[in-house]
Order: sequence, then C-alpha cells, then structure tokens
Amino acid sequence: MGDAAVRITGLSYGPHAIARRDGKVLFVRAAVPGDEVEVAIREERRTFAYADVTAVVQPSPDRRVPPCPYLPRCGGCPWQHIDYAAQLRAKEKNVRDQLTRAVDLTHTDWRSISAAPAEFGYRHRLSLRVDHQQVGFFAGGTYELVPVTRCLLGEPLLDDAIPVAAEWTAQLRSAVNRIEIFAAADGQRWVFAGEASGTLASADDAVCDAFLRARPRVAGLVLRAKRSRRAWGDERCALDLEPGLRWIVRAGTFTQVSRAGNRLLLQAVLDAGAFEPDQRVLELFAGAGNLSFPISRRVARVVAVEQSELAIEDGIANVRALHETNCEFRSASAADGVATALRRGERYDVVVLDPPRSGAAEVMAALLELAPTRIVYVSCDPATLARDLRALAARYHIARVQPIDLFPQTYHVETVVLATLKTLA
Repeated sequence: MGDAAVRITGLSYGPHAIARRDGKVLFVRAAVPGDEVEVAIREERRTFAYADVTAVVQPSPDRRVPPCPYLPRCGGCPWQHIDYAAQLRAKEKNVRDQLTRAVDLTHTDWRSISAAPAEFGYRHRLSLRVDHQQVGFFAGGTYELVPVTRCLLGEPLLDDAIPVAAEWTAQLRSAVNRIEIFAAADGQRWVFAGEASGTLASADDAVCDAFLRARPRVAGLVLRAKRSRRAWGDERCALDLEPGLRWIVRAGTFTQVSRAGNRLLLQAVLDAGAFEPDQRVLELFAGAGNLSFPISRRVARVVAVEQSELAIEDGIANVRALHETNCEFRSASAADGVATALRRGERYDVVVLDPPRSGAAEVMAALLELAPTRIVYVSCDPATLARDLRALAARYHIARVQPIDLFPQTYHVETVVLATLKTLA
C-alpha cells in the first residue's frame, strides 16, 4: 500500500482517526472525520495499518487550527485540531459503540455527554516528561521529547510553573523522568513532584531545601522512587468538592485533573446513586475520598476501600478534619474489600466503584454475590467498562449511562453508569 487519498470516517478511542482502504482499517494521526487526506503508510499489519497525513486535500468542516504553538509535534493534545462539538460527538459515540457491543441498552436511560465547562485552562495539575534536563511532552507515537514552557490546558496559576520546574529537575542528582506540577492548597503557589528511576540521591535534601528558600512561589517539593518518597515544604493540594466541603490531599494522591469537571462527575454520581439517609454504601477504589465524602454527607455509613497507603492516610486525615465520622477507610485491595464484606455478612444498599483504566474484572463475581440494590460504576475506559458491565448483566439492568468530558483536546472520556438489581427493578 503506497501513498493514497482517503476519506476519514471517524475517531478511534485513541489519538487516531479512522479511514478504510483495500479492506483495511487505517489509523491516521492528525486527521478529522470528513477530511479527505493523502496518507503515507507508516506501519502495516495484516488487517490494519498506521498512516500519517501528508496532505489535506479537502478539510472537514470540523477541522480547526489548534491554538497551541507546540502542535502538531507535541503528543499531549491529539484532538486539539478538531472542533470541540465534534470531539464531544466522537466521545459519546465511542462509549455507545463499546457498550452496545457488550450489553443490552434497549431500556437504558442514555444521557447526552456533559461538556467540559472550559476547553482550555482546566487542569489544576500537569504531568510532564523529563529528558536531558528538559521538561515537556513526548511527540505523538514516539519517545522523543518536545520541550515546552507552557501548556494551554493548565489553570492560569500554572502558566509560569514549567520553566521553574525544569530548573528544579536540572539541579537534582536523582534520575527524574517525570514531573507533576500542582496548584498548591493556598491557591497562590505550586507544588512539584518528581518521579525518579533507581534510588533517590541523599544530596537532593540540600538541593530541595535551597530551592524552596530561593523560590517563594514553590510551596512544596516531592521526590518519589519505587520504594521511597521524600517531601519538603508544604505539599498539600485542595479541591472544593461541593459547597462547604474542602478536601485536602498530598501531591501524588489521585485527584481528577479538572476542578469544574470533578464537580460534574460528583453530581452525576450523586444523581445515579439516589442516596438516602438510612443507606450503607461500599466504595471500591476509593482513593482518598473524592467520592466518599460527598456521599457520606447523604447516607448513614460509607466504607471506603483503597490499597494506596498514601491515599488511605490522606482519607483518614480528611475524616478527622471534616468530622465525617460515618466514613470509614479500609486499607485493602478492592477484591479483598468485597471478600471481607461477604465474610462478615455485611450488607450494602449501594456499591460505588471508580477503578483505574484496567477496570474491575477481579471484583465482578463477588459483586454479584454481594448483590447491592444499586451499583454506580465510574469508568475512564469504555472498553474495560463494557467488559465489566457484560459480567454484571447476569443480575443487573444497565439503567443509566452518563458520559462526561473531563479531558478536552484528548480522546479520554469519563462515564458514570447506574446498574440496578434485576430482581428489584
């Protein structure tokens, strides 16, 4: 297959658009549904191929000029050249296509995707790569670093942070290969967290102490390696989960990247759960309580299961700070958490789970045995969500699906699903 003109028909769940030629699916970077483009095959497989655009013959009405000066080289925003309304349509279609192949949605309340409150400037934390004392993002489909000094997805507070973070990593003796930049809890300063390969260098204690003294806009510094973690200064970050509920965690504890998007997500979970004051709720993959605390304000008891030691410590600290005594954190894997509930004969009205991209296959059989009236599943990957819902469908009706865009300019999409026990539906 040589160079050829093709018409782009859709967007994959990934950085590629989709075309077809000679019976093969072509995955094409930097294209838009409706484009007619000339492509060059980069990598060919038996039933599909990867291709690059060499020329845009006829642009789609949904194609736009991306505002980021680092595009098209930077791989951080693979959909920024696509009109935002078209991004939303593609995300909703990707979720619907995956779920339709897995479960019966005939009687499902399918809700249109919730748009992000802002296309740009929405991230309160940025994750960047470090290579040869430079900070940036990998070029699309490569491990070649594209150095950057600013990211349009970051909140305005983070505008000047990247060059300062690069200065810090250049001074470190530890082999840092990734850095996260956070808005500090005071809303005025930054927290930097570096991830290193190998061991952390003891000489970095003095480096970090001196850097904090010299850089008053940096509130705290964190260095992490496989079996160690060290921190200097104030590493706290904060999110207002809802009015009167300020949640504080340390750098590295999982948070959703968008404050406003997180509030959309929380509202969708609360709506799906229909929580009542006498209910008991089991939450799996609970983290430090992003969902736990808003739910605990509405029910009799929340048992939050999480295996990250850092997240458990932050969750317990928030229980004390917020006086949420009806929220209990248990340090365990999700599978062990459900097994413990079954062994103790505990009963729950609702189970809430928010697993990583790999999904929650390991707990599906146990959830069928636990048999709560409602399951609220929060997913960041449509494929693993579809797989897990197929397992639940033996006893549960997929009652509601709500896609939410927390990640404009990327293919990522969050989905909140309500499953109800068939015998009680």
